[in-house]
Amino acid sequence: MNSEELYNKLKQYFPNNLDLMRHLEVGACWEYLIFENSIDDEDPKVHYFLYKKDENSLKMTMENPQIEPDLILYFTEISILTLIQGNPNAEDYFSDYKEIIENPKPGMVVDNKVNKARLKLWRIGYKNWQKDFNF
Repeated sequence: MNSEELYNKLKQYFPNNLDLMRHLEVGACWEYLIFENSIDDEDPKVHYFLYKKDENSLKMTMENPQIEPDLILYFTEISILTLIQGNPNAEDYFSDYKEIIENPKPGMVVDNKVNKARLKLWRIGYKNWQKDFNF
């Protein structure tokens, strides 16, 4: 799938699932880098941001929203497509995410980088988010 098709498929899922950022303050932001075959590839196939725009909506954009991301997330194309297959709820999405991290398979790789200090993250809701999603 080309980059535009992949982005549009992802856009059907991520901004429409407010529960992914349940407990997080407005302005919480995740940066996504999607690679075709390996997260060790030099250039991502798709690079976008997902952030909590207000209490009732998430926004997904390829433009930098000028918000320092809380997390930077890395996925292979097949792993991100597998995670969103069937439009799962937030609990199932994060459960499957943890399964891929703990038991990676060829081509199915995810990784993440925490981009802010823990206390700063806890102040914006990540403590409750971690407890809710068992991270």
